[in-house]
Order: sequence, then C-alpha cells, then structure tokens
Amino acid sequence: MVLKHRINRTLQLLLNDLSEKVSANSTQWKSGLEELIETGLPAAPSDLVIATLNGVMGDALAERRSRLAQTLGFSSQMGRLSLDSLTLAGQLVSPQPRIVICVHGWCMNDSQWQRKPHDHGRSLVKFGYSPVYLRYNTGRHISQNGEDFALMLEQLVQAWPCEVKEIVLIGHSMGGLVCRSACFYADRHQVGWLKKLASLITLGSPHNGAPLAQMASWIEARSASVPYLRPFSNLTGMRSAGSKDLSRGVICHSDWERDPPYTSQMRPPLPDHVACFAIASCLSRSVEEERSRRIGDGLVPVSSALGEATPHQLAVEFPLSHQWIGGGITHMELLTHPKVATQIQGWVLGNSV
Repeated sequence: MVLKHRINRTLQLLLNDLSEKVSANSTQWKSGLEELIETGLPAAPSDLVIATLNGVMGDALAERRSRLAQTLGFSSQMGRLSLDSLTLAGQLVSPQPRIVICVHGWCMNDSQWQRKPHDHGRSLVKFGYSPVYLRYNTGRHISQNGEDFALMLEQLVQAWPCEVKEIVLIGHSMGGLVCRSACFYADRHQVGWLKKLASLITLGSPHNGAPLAQMASWIEARSASVPYLRPFSNLTGMRSAGSKDLSRGVICHSDWERDPPYTSQMRPPLPDHVACFAIASCLSRSVEEERSRRIGDGLVPVSSALGEATPHQLAVEFPLSHQWIGGGITHMELLTHPKVATQIQGWVLGNSV
C-alpha cells in the first residue's frame, strides 16, 4: 500500500508538471503525457486500466503503436479467438450455427459482460447460441471500429466450424453505435454475414449522443477508484476521437471527415430485413416523466437511447414495438438487470431463424 501511494504521488507530481506546460506547447505536453503513461504504469496493467485509458486517449495510443492500445478481436471470454478455421475449431466447445456477438461500451472491454454474475451472451447458450465477444479500442473513431468489425466478422463466419445460420448483435452503450456502423460498412463492402443477421439490440446506446458533462463525471469517478489511474483522473480534458463521436452519436467516416465535422442531419438507416431493437432506462421508476427521461440512465437520455428525432438529426426509426424503457435501472445495470435479460431473450427468440 505504501509503494502504491508513492507511485501514485510521483505520477501525480509529474502529471502536474506536464499540465503546467500545456498552454506553452500542447503538442509537446500531449507527447510527454503519453510517454508518462507508457513508463509510469506497471509492466502488466490490469484490463480495467487499459480499457479506461483506451477510451480516454486510445486513438493516440494506437497511433504510436503503444503496448497499451487495445486491438480489435473476438474472444470466448476464455481467450482470444483465432480466425484460422483449424485453430478456431480447437478453441470452441460445441459451436452452434447461431452466434450472438456482444459489443462492449466506451472505456470497457469484452470481459465486462460478466457481472454479478450475469452475462447476456452466455444466457442465450441454453437456447442454442454460441456467445462471442468483441474487444476494440474505444478511443478510435466509431466508424473505424465499425468498418474493421464488419470485415473481421466476415472472416470469423468463414472460419466457423459449422455453417452459420443466424447472427445476433447486442451492443451496450458505444457498442450499439459500433454495431450500427458495422452494418453500414458490411453493406458497403457487400460481405455475406449481413444476410445472416437476424437481430440487432442496443442497450443504452447514445444514438443522438451523450452529454459531455455526464461522460466526464463518469470517467473521473472510474479513474479515482482504480489504483494507478488516480493520478490520471484529469485526463478527461484530452478527448479521444471515440469520445467525440460518442458525444454526437455518429457512426460514419463522413461525419468527422467533412469540414466542418459533425454538421449533417443525415444518418444511415437501420439495416434492411433485420429486426432492430433499442433499450433505454431511467434512474427513476417514473419512465413517463419528462425530467426522468432527460436524465435517463445517468449517462444517456431516453430520447438518445431510442434514437428519436432532434432539431439537428433525423430519427433512427426503431419501430415503436421494438423499443423498451426500464425504470430504476442505471447505465451499467443494463448489463445485469433481469428485466433487461428477459426482454433481450424474448426479442432474440421471437426473431430466430
């Protein structure tokens, strides 16, 4: 405990010294901060530390090919899955022709689908589904992750030990936007898995964006509670490409490539011939009250989680019968709440092919 305190104190002093230089040379300050993180953290930091840093500055970590940058890939939660057919066959136990792919949210990773000790993906095993989990760098642009996901999923389907008949995508928070982006780029690249996609379910995904103040508060609280991250709790001033996209709910390259960026009302439609669902929640049990809906799950307002139209954006157009709002459920409890699990199972089984 004394050693950890000394490390944290030393890192905080170094970080404060770098912060004082930001006004003089922001580029030098950022580079110095990245170097501090590389050398100041333990040789093998925990997955939680890595996931948090990736959300805050994962684009910069990827650019410098840092050891801390999360790389996109699939897992079974027993380990990373290979895209080689022979190796993959040896990694999977009783692979099924139906696959449910769970896509985590901002500052998270694939291991965090297991909580208290529920797992939306694993809960579908008894119905004949093989759960697969995507891990990705949440600091990169959502559209970059979406396009890479679309292409890698095609490789996974081709390597799967048996013929894949059905795919289900479940995305929590940012993960729902990555899923929508993957569908958009799957259509662009004309990959085969999109025809096998039966259901797309988003859990508390900010389709219209998430308030920046709430995002910053969430990540600061998260950083303060994790050893070795406490000295970096003020990193939220450095906004990654992924966090910028998340705050606006954008999923295409053109959204951030145009000049000025983030100015179009247009957004891709939901994929054709796919049952698309959206789950929102409120901290309050009074889900019809306007104030409760504005607060939403503490991070994402109900209107954003349902992709409703705004003065600056067209609606995502989830059918009303494909929307569900839960009361008394926080953003993270969407991963565990039994009512959410029941809703997911009902939708998935009702649209199974």
